[in-house]
Amino acid sequence: MHMINLALVGAWHVHTEGFVQDALNTGEANLTVVWDDDELRGKAMAETFDVPFESELDKVLQDPSIHAVIVEAATTIHKEVIIRCAKAKKHIFSDKALALSVEDCLEIKEAIDENNVKFVVSLESKVYGTYRYAKDLIEEGKLGKVTGVYFRRTHQAAVDKTMLPAYWFNQEETGGGVTLDLGCHGLYLLPYFCGNPKKVTCLMNELYGTGSDENSTTIIEFEEGAIGTAHTSYVSSRLDNLLEIIGTEGSVLITGKGAGHFKMFLQSNHLQDHEELTAVSNDHLPASEEMPSAQFVRLVSSPERTHLPEFDIDTGIALSRMIECAYESAKQGKAVWY
Repeated sequence: MHMINLALVGAWHVHTEGFVQDALNTGEANLTVVWDDDELRGKAMAETFDVPFESELDKVLQDPSIHAVIVEAATTIHKEVIIRCAKAKKHIFSDKALALSVEDCLEIKEAIDENNVKFVVSLESKVYGTYRYAKDLIEEGKLGKVTGVYFRRTHQAAVDKTMLPAYWFNQEETGGGVTLDLGCHGLYLLPYFCGNPKKVTCLMNELYGTGSDENSTTIIEFEEGAIGTAHTSYVSSRLDNLLEIIGTEGSVLITGKGAGHFKMFLQSNHLQDHEELTAVSNDHLPASEEMPSAQFVRLVSSPERTHLPEFDIDTGIALSRMIECAYESAKQGKAVWY
């Protein structure tokens, strides 16, 4: 089997170690080198995986033995870094958000297309079996016409200052606060369930002095009539997720702190034993798919496949547009057309 040699480009993101390990767990990839613009951080991650650290990105990208890169650099340098990787003809996995504006995203897409490299963006909540089952119920008509979706993802990072690295609140690196970071999950899951966005309204505020938005609610009107709400916060008591989908012929409620901890409740006029809102046995739920970084490795390994539709460059651009709309709406105090 042909092994994929990976370079880690940045160790800034808090999910870096986990996403790299998911890629390696496929058994189809090796991590060969780590680069980071912060030498101490990069060397620490290189030591974790027992690989060399390289301080010059050009040297990494000029190495012909490296087939692909995992980009976990600060969000504000994604555009520069990803375009350099594309021009070096390395296949690219990028953490979210892809970039801070649609304009930047389109420059990234142009570089990816011109250099014929494969690309995956990490929208990892889409892999969860419970959410995928909810999507199947919608597509099968078991909930009727979807009229409303509420999604919440929160944790305590602004309250517990030791939870995340201090730089996580430096907007010169993040490009935004909780709406961009934790909130991005709701901003890509709502279209996943509701279709094409039409109009976006967002309220956000800062409560604990981190210098960025810490508490945020985004309301989205969709072309098919559904209204979605995405709430996110750094000022919760703990990590928390809740998804509620309301349709004309049924509803779904999913709650829990994360994969392996979800509980699902379902009511459908079309499903026996679920005439009323009733718990769904875990035995009936599909397993979660591999994380996007693992799917990326398998994509690079495959000569037949060119992209993963749920994690491709266009989905990354759509998320960046949602983030762009949310901040524009909060700043202007009015709804923004998508």
